[in-house]
Amino acid sequence: MEGITIGDNSNVQDNCTLHTGNGFALTIGNGVTIGHNAIVHGCTVGDNTVIGMGSILLNGAKVGKNCIIGAGALVTGKMEIPDNSMAFGNPAKVIRNLTEAEIEDNRENAEEYVKLMMQEVK
Repeated sequence: MEGITIGDNSNVQDNCTLHTGNGFALTIGNGVTIGHNAIVHGCTVGDNTVIGMGSILLNGAKVGKNCIIGAGALVTGKMEIPDNSMAFGNPAKVIRNLTEAEIEDNRENAEEYVKLMMQEVK
């Protein structure tokens, strides 16, 4: 079985499934937000990326840094989503590049979840 790596300041929300596949490790970068009910299976997710609620990422998929994967999107096996991209749909398609403001929103979103966690730890 392959390993699961989750980077610093990343958050995995309720009812998500994180899994590996034979020959497919799961690597989640730093500052990643994985929305409720997402299935993230044997793939790579770059830093400062948001995976929308109910999205499915399959074995071998690669999502770059500073991305948004829309709610309910299907990122099929071996699909590559380039850095700074917004992708929606089933199968997922790159719609456009993210703006600097959206990239900053991704970062702030992850930071808010870290703050919430720290309040719970107190």
